[in-house]
Amino acid sequence: MSLPDARGRISIGRKWTAIAVATLLLTASFWAMQVALGSWLDLTEEQQAQQEQGARIPMTATEQLGLGGGLALVPAGLAALALISRRERPLRAVAVACLLTVTAAVLLSFLLGEPVTPMVAGFGAGGVMALRAEPEHTIGRRAIAALLISVYVFVLLRISLLAGFIVAPMLPLPAIAWADAIADQRAAGGPMEPRKPLRRPGR
Repeated sequence: MSLPDARGRISIGRKWTAIAVATLLLTASFWAMQVALGSWLDLTEEQQAQQEQGARIPMTATEQLGLGGGLALVPAGLAALALISRRERPLRAVAVACLLTVTAAVLLSFLLGEPVTPMVAGFGAGGVMALRAEPEHTIGRRAIAALLISVYVFVLLRISLLAGFIVAPMLPLPAIAWADAIADQRAAGGPMEPRKPLRRPGR
């Protein structure tokens, strides 16, 4: 993870500002791509008949614009996360984060057959690398938080599809911050001092 630079640790306010701006951009990316894909897959009866005959249904210009704009917002969101949080070597971090985001989203899309959970997992994977970390923050703890929130979204979608769609893109980055907060609390507590044995009176 990143090490503190000469400016020392960032404030909690700056960290949450980075998360808020990045979440806003990633949420816009999520909805742009979901609307574009949903429109493309919402075929008319005539298009369904053409598809059954092996014909390829192309995207409209509006759908292509929505999908392309949504994809462009992903690196923008991760870059905002890295730059505002003062991530060490932000360009390299954003490049790695984008690669992880795309890899996780594509692989899970094939495995799960739905686009929402893979995008949440992708945003979480990218956030793990893009968000600045202090020495006590670990990739393992962050990855577990991203995994748990992805599982939560997967289950929520099957309980309430609308609720899952609404909250899905807003959860990955706060979940990573929650994992960092646990690490901060443990580091602030310090090591437990051994208890001294009690002495009996007169000894």
